[in-house]
Amino acid sequence: MAEQSKEKLRFERKDATKGYIVLSLIGDLDMWTLPTAKEQVQSLIEEKKVNLVLDLERTNYIDSSGLGFFIGTLKNLRDAGGNLVLINLNSYIYGIFTLIQLQHIIKTYDSLEEASKDF
Repeated sequence: MAEQSKEKLRFERKDATKGYIVLSLIGDLDMWTLPTAKEQVQSLIEEKKVNLVLDLERTNYIDSSGLGFFIGTLKNLRDAGGNLVLINLNSYIYGIFTLIQLQHIIKTYDSLEEASKDF
């Protein structure tokens, strides 16, 4: 039986004209890819890009450390004068969010068009 290699986490960044960044997370957000995700957000904060839209359309899997990443990122961005919203959550990820009531802490939207009204 061939061992399936775990997809790592990649990012696609789009700078929007309204002053926010759209960052697509592609792959799995778990304890193994968490350091990479944290570095990505920290570099945005250092660039003073503190209004962030995370696009989870191509995020396959999130574990508890990934959920912690969202909360930590929200705090870091707010401390820097910015904000975090999430878009395109699949039913699996949204199910986890509603289970732990995270959607009341971090705003989630079905599309970038809806989320952009927050900025």
